[in-house]
Amino acid sequence: MIMKIKTFILIFSAAALVALSSCHKKDEETEVDPYLDGTLTFSMPLFVLKGDVMTLTPGGASNPTGGVGYYWYNSWTEKRDTVKRENETGDGSWTVTIPSETGTYTVSAAAFAEGYTSLSAYKEFVVVDSSLEGSVKGAGYQKDSVTFSDPRDGGLYYLATAGGNVWMQNNLYYCGSGISYENSPAMDRIAGRLYNWNEAVEACPEGWHLPSDSDFAALAGSDGEDYSAGQIFTGAAGSLMSNVTFNDLRMWSFWPEVKITNSTKFAAIPFGYAIDQEGINRFTGTNKYSVFWTSDNDEDTAVYRYIYVDKNNVYPANGDKESFRASVRCVKD
Repeated sequence: MIMKIKTFILIFSAAALVALSSCHKKDEETEVDPYLDGTLTFSMPLFVLKGDVMTLTPGGASNPTGGVGYYWYNSWTEKRDTVKRENETGDGSWTVTIPSETGTYTVSAAAFAEGYTSLSAYKEFVVVDSSLEGSVKGAGYQKDSVTFSDPRDGGLYYLATAGGNVWMQNNLYYCGSGISYENSPAMDRIAGRLYNWNEAVEACPEGWHLPSDSDFAALAGSDGEDYSAGQIFTGAAGSLMSNVTFNDLRMWSFWPEVKITNSTKFAAIPFGYAIDQEGINRFTGTNKYSVFWTSDNDEDTAVYRYIYVDKNNVYPANGDKESFRASVRCVKD
């Protein structure tokens, strides 16, 4: 019986080798269509507001012998939409309505032409809701909170009194300077904008100012004779942090030594910081850091205060005035 099985395996293996050899020969004789020239691209922010209408425009693909057609595909309708045939005019732009439900979605584009292998491009994006208790829940400000509307751009800020000052509870998102979180304007009201120090000292509206380090000391309960420049505000982080979720995912990870109370109503949310390097904004520290500029500075650097996810302290550090970007909270004059 064993000999019969071995004989069968040998016969089967020989037959398979002949078949594979035949297949390879056939594949070598099959002509493969060349790819269209270039690399297909299109731009889309990482974060998009729910229900927005956007127009996406492809680029980078070309046909050396004629025109290019385009079609688009999205994950929420699962439909293919051909917007341009290769013999038609137009740039292949596609107007799309963003889903009304928050979450992560995808969209892709393809460039095609007869006789060529198509090119494709793919983007993943997150739909957000910037309304109160929308994408961010549990921040700590309420519908009945005292508010301030920035007359320059209509930005709405919730206010709380702590440490003898009136503070904005949400990060400044004045559109006249700074950059959007992950270069996505949809996040401005949610995360605030990130400013370098030179922008930060000019960003607060009239009647408000960038807080000093001693203002942060008073907020953390370390004012007067107890405060000194460069001091770590020990045991104070939890009183400044909000136990928040973003699109139903917890932002500050749980650490036993950090008791999040938000007793100051400062409502710190961990959207990190950014560094400008060679003309590129590099965002980092999401879900780990909250970072805020102070007005204290020397010739080249300025003091910022930060909270780290697993430490119940508020730390000082110095950042370059031009390349380091942090959040801004304004204090009433």
